[in-house]
Amino acid sequence: MSEESEEELRIIEERNSSKEPNLEFAVSINEPIEKIFYREPVIVFPDTKVADAINHFIEKDIGCVLIVKKDNNKLIGIFTERDVIRKLINKGFDLSKETVDKYMTKNPDALFLSDPITYALNRMAAGGYRHIPLVDENHCPVGFLSVRDIVEHLADYYSNEVLNLPPSPHEKQRSPEGG
Repeated sequence: MSEESEEELRIIEERNSSKEPNLEFAVSINEPIEKIFYREPVIVFPDTKVADAINHFIEKDIGCVLIVKKDNNKLIGIFTERDVIRKLINKGFDLSKETVDKYMTKNPDALFLSDPITYALNRMAAGGYRHIPLVDENHCPVGFLSVRDIVEHLADYYSNEVLNLPPSPHEKQRSPEGG
């Protein structure tokens, strides 16, 4: 068998053995948010130092922290990587002394786990944000959803359409495929 044939067989085997999308968990965008993967909230208080919030971003590979009132744990704000970039970087602030309450988005839109995934898409698109807090009936954080979470879900749900796209959709095929 030639090297090219062996390489083609290896590629075919990899494709056949590659992780299949978990369609058991892939649901329509009209289903409730609780049906898809959402993230556990990282909760901080208003007096948390910006440097500590940034450390959470790095350590937990997240893009936001949710700010709650100390006395009742109700959501009062969200602090994101975008807040750091737009409001703090190159402004001469000492991030170990500044607190998140000065730079957070106060009273952010939030959704319930029972809200449809389409609500999250609509709010994110209309509001121009990448993260949306998820709260319970007492307005206490139970998680958050990112654009990345929704895109990953859609890629699983529409896996055949996504996996069968040409590698470079704007390039014209110059010769027939196959042997």
